[in-house]
Amino acid sequence: MNLEVDGKKIEAKKGDTILTALKREGISVPTLCYKEGLSPTGACRLCVVEVEGARNLVPSCAYPAEEGMVVRTRTPRVLEARKTIIELLLASHPQDCFYCDRNETCELRELADRYGVNKQRLFNERQPKKIDISSPSIVRDPNKCILCGRCVRVCEEIQGVAAIDFINRGSQTVIGTAFNEGLNTSSCINCGQCILACPTGALTEQNSVLEVIEALNDPSKHVVVQHAPAISVTIGEELGFKPGTDVDGLMIAALRKIGFDRVFDTSCSADLTIMEEASEFVERVSQKGVLPMFTSCSPAWVKFVEQFYPEYIPNISSCKSPQQMLGALIKSYYAEQAGIDPKTIYSVSIMPCTAKKFEVGRPGMQQNGTNDIDAVLTTRELVKVFRMFGIDFSTLESEQADLPFGERSSAGKLFGGTGGVME
Repeated sequence: MNLEVDGKKIEAKKGDTILTALKREGISVPTLCYKEGLSPTGACRLCVVEVEGARNLVPSCAYPAEEGMVVRTRTPRVLEARKTIIELLLASHPQDCFYCDRNETCELRELADRYGVNKQRLFNERQPKKIDISSPSIVRDPNKCILCGRCVRVCEEIQGVAAIDFINRGSQTVIGTAFNEGLNTSSCINCGQCILACPTGALTEQNSVLEVIEALNDPSKHVVVQHAPAISVTIGEELGFKPGTDVDGLMIAALRKIGFDRVFDTSCSADLTIMEEASEFVERVSQKGVLPMFTSCSPAWVKFVEQFYPEYIPNISSCKSPQQMLGALIKSYYAEQAGIDPKTIYSVSIMPCTAKKFEVGRPGMQQNGTNDIDAVLTTRELVKVFRMFGIDFSTLESEQADLPFGERSSAGKLFGGTGGVME
């Protein structure tokens, strides 16, 4: 199909929305509720454009492209409408909105800056809503929610969980769980995909930075850390390295510099997991056990099966995940070899998945009354720690992880890097 956009001829394919056609041509239109791969809703109206013959502005994310359509994306009427929408969204936010965990990547903040909106003038001094901190992995702050629905659609359409949805009506509408209870009592599997979808920081991971820093400053604790292999590439990108650069050696040096007594690589316990799962698989085949056998490496995947497909629970491997295997080894084998009381060891794990925060508290993840892992940091939390401590990666020399848990195979690097099915 042939369209005219801002005086320029472009082509669109059958089934395209206006926004799809515009994006393919590199024409920028702001969005908030839109997320590629999810069904369009036109909820936020930020992507409005003028279409010749239409009385009102139309949401380009949900309006189908048609042959001969004439579209205008930057008329005064369109720009004023977008600015008004941003002002209305800001007016529903608390004054500390732009001092949250998503401050630097808050899409609403970026749009306000782009359209010259006075952010401080518009904040609403309404009665704040209660923040949900019941989940071990996810914090839900309805005060920062703009009702774009991206989290709802990701949870339902991509993950197949539907733990959250729109509840109440009219001006009382919020996104919440069934009966508006805490996330911990919902069907949430702690995967964190809603956090990735949220544009404003209404959903963030539970922050464990301060408790880890407190442990680092406690001379009575022997603080060790393990890191998933995947995070060293993500951290490199976050700190300005060329995308794809693996800063593993520099990251290990940085972890030692901020005070960790030992730095271990989770890839080695990924090797162990492969061996243990292979052994269990052989036993199941030879003993005519339950098949097929599913990996147990992702706690989000395990909880998903437990809640929605309990008939497949016997198919899940009995092995712990690489994170938990290494955590158990650190407080048993390593403690014995180093002559350290396991109760004085504070074990930190750095993982790319919020569900790992949930996993450490699951039954069976303790020994002698002590958790295998004491705290889990996400990749984003670790970057915050590096910045808080003023770590400059350009001044560091690459270092190796500590033995006996610093050696691994390439398979361990790959297996440990994927983190499991749901992550």
